[in-house]
Amino acid sequence: METLQANITSTCPVPFSGITGDLFLQAVTAVIAAHCSILDGYTWPPDSAINVIDKGSNIQYDFIIVGAGTAGSLFASQLSNIYPSWSILLIEAGDDPGIDSEIPAFLFLNQNSSYDWFYKTYPDGQSCLGFRNRSCIWSKGKGLGGSSSINAMIYLRGHPEDFMDWETSGNNGWGYKDLIKYFEKQEELFNITDSAFPGYQNEWYDVIDKAWEELGFTANNYRNHETIIGTKKARILTQNGKRSNTAKVYFNKLGENVVIMKNTKVEKVLLNKKTKQALGVHIRHQSGKSMDIIAKKEVVLAAGSIATPQLLLLSGIGPRKHLELLNIDCLLNLPVGKNLQDHLFFPLFFKTNMNNELPRDLINILLLQYMVTRTGPFSNIGLTDYMSFINTNNDSDYPDIQFHHTYFTKNDNFVLKPYLFGVGYSDEIVQAIEALNKKQDMLGIYPTLLKPKSRGEILLSKSDLSKPIIKTNYFQHPDDLVTLIKAINFVQKLEKTSSFKALGIELLNVKIQGCHNYSYTDAYWECYIRHMATTVYHPVGTTKMGPEQDGSSVVGRDLIVHGLRNLRIVDASIMPKIPSANTMAATLALAQKAVDIIKGQYGSKDEL
Repeated sequence: METLQANITSTCPVPFSGITGDLFLQAVTAVIAAHCSILDGYTWPPDSAINVIDKGSNIQYDFIIVGAGTAGSLFASQLSNIYPSWSILLIEAGDDPGIDSEIPAFLFLNQNSSYDWFYKTYPDGQSCLGFRNRSCIWSKGKGLGGSSSINAMIYLRGHPEDFMDWETSGNNGWGYKDLIKYFEKQEELFNITDSAFPGYQNEWYDVIDKAWEELGFTANNYRNHETIIGTKKARILTQNGKRSNTAKVYFNKLGENVVIMKNTKVEKVLLNKKTKQALGVHIRHQSGKSMDIIAKKEVVLAAGSIATPQLLLLSGIGPRKHLELLNIDCLLNLPVGKNLQDHLFFPLFFKTNMNNELPRDLINILLLQYMVTRTGPFSNIGLTDYMSFINTNNDSDYPDIQFHHTYFTKNDNFVLKPYLFGVGYSDEIVQAIEALNKKQDMLGIYPTLLKPKSRGEILLSKSDLSKPIIKTNYFQHPDDLVTLIKAINFVQKLEKTSSFKALGIELLNVKIQGCHNYSYTDAYWECYIRHMATTVYHPVGTTKMGPEQDGSSVVGRDLIVHGLRNLRIVDASIMPKIPSANTMAATLALAQKAVDIIKGQYGSKDEL
């Protein structure tokens, strides 16, 4: 800091003379020091990749865990404390998350960064039509904490029937009554059980609540963490104005018996063809060095709903016909990569008469406020934590549509354009939305499909096995479009409420080439949805959990891959059916249950 002060005074010596200059200089350096200390002294666990590589290919560990994301960080940490005598290797393809990931309001700016896998979907001509190359971007976290480093931090369990469906599909012990204790454990750990939580302040909460109340719905505020019909303010995983990256939270209690390899990609699982046993993994470090590492007990895949099936396919576990086309020996013929489900959403933009603008100077002041005090709008995610739920058929309390929300001030040049480009919209779409924003502020309401009937798949590309093919098959089932159009009809009812009319809230027309020939009919909305809809980054189901005899599952209820003794999967890819909510909470719960499954198999007298 002394060098910094010297540079400032030498650059502009006159204004920094006297008491005023000295005080101002101290203030500037204090702000810079605040930015430098944003991690509050936290240090990520060391990278032992080179040390492991230097030990040679005969090295062995009791457990090898692939992926240090939301599930993998929990699983590795708790396993290390229950079994301190076990040697545990945690392998992560990415590195430590950057400082930007700590700031909650930067969630839209973390996409397409060095800690994002930046996956792209296969263009099918039926969806993602308003995106560059007609392909949607599927951002997934790459680094310690995985997607918890770049997601919206929203914590919602889902609906109880979600997990009843898991159980009735043949997974005894995975019902909601069985998982409640695991949800509660995470909520206590992340300090989101406080019933007196004051919440975040946002004028739009009350506006939208009142509009929904006019239509006969209840405002649930911060009441419980389940997805229920009506409006809801969801809790987000933040502490002291910063993101609660799951790895950071769990690594606070990481045992000394855990070795972490960063910037290291697992290229395949080593399998014994005769015994159908996982022997270990083949890894490649960013330096180019590769080696085999042996697992004495188990290999656990926690690489996520894209990378986990990709790794299984590369290892010879998957649909026989597909593997034969790739000249990969099929060791186990299982439906790996099938059953892909995702929450699809799209924006509806509304003008208002509030006409708010946020000058750049004020943004700078708010950023300084955050750096010094960890408070203000940069300490939260604005309107994005506000949710609402409906059942479009009005036949149960089980929602099939969730609404996400955003708000952009007039002529927003700080968030809007980076967000639109980061999501992947084409230049035409970005320019059309920017043109609307130059004239007025915009409220965004995003219908989100909670119970998709369409199913996609993950495949390998013959030309480049390292890049998975993501076939979303959005709208493969016609009911999905029907449900989304019903959601639009509901939003149009909101538009007519007195609460919305009082603020001049009216739907804006985003000019989309190819849709302009239609008026606001179902044909127009179908065209609009096919152009504007994209992922909420919730892919699940690609290594489905279920009984081996049903023919559609990859792992049993113990999370062991069918036909193998010691290859286990602990991530969102095992979900038989997507939860009716943002998926982080359910992923944490399943990882916590996986810990108990291990304790049941290996036995333990230790308590966490």
